[in-house]
Amino acid sequence: MKFVTLEDIIKFAVEREDTAYKLYKRAAELSTSISSKKMFEELAQEEATHKDVFVKIDEDKAENHKLCTLPESSIAQYLADVPFRADLTYSEILAFALKTEENAYQLYKAAAGMTDDPKLQKVLMNFADVELGHRRKIEAIYEERVLTEG
Repeated sequence: MKFVTLEDIIKFAVEREDTAYKLYKRAAELSTSISSKKMFEELAQEEATHKDVFVKIDEDKAENHKLCTLPESSIAQYLADVPFRADLTYSEILAFALKTEENAYQLYKAAAGMTDDPKLQKVLMNFADVELGHRRKIEAIYEERVLTEG
């Protein structure tokens, strides 16, 4: 995969967000607990919102966006992969979502390295930054509700 234009990047990002949206919607449909359904619905809504953001990207504004400078370490890298099943527990849902967002973050970072155009690299790193924000939000929930409550 090589990104040549901003349109290529936006199309890819929109498809990725749409795929994540569909995954979380399907997960909500298949979940057997109310809390699982709610969590997946919230994640799906976030992905739909992010898809809308990517569709409306202004190239000049994206180029001037400041990148995240926070450290990259993540709980997600230490969690085992959780295959999706209809009866995931709340903590498994969070682990599943963490892995999904971490993978998206790493994907955009890798994609930034696949283009020679500095402007496209910057846009891809901005997308990675958005995914990093998603991951950090879910990590905070995981730390608060799983690590402290068990």
